[in-house]
Amino acid sequence: MKDKKYKTPHGTIAILAIYILLILALWGSVYLTVLSRGVTQ
Repeated sequence: MKDKKYKTPHGTIAILAIYILLILALWGSVYLTVLSRGVTQ
């Protein structure tokens, strides 16, 4: 355990990846809803 100082935060990276995927999914659903309604003028 000599590399304790340079430990990579795997949990933080996983949470960040899940958060980014969630944001992309929400924006994707909103975008598809707007396109299906034809609000883009």
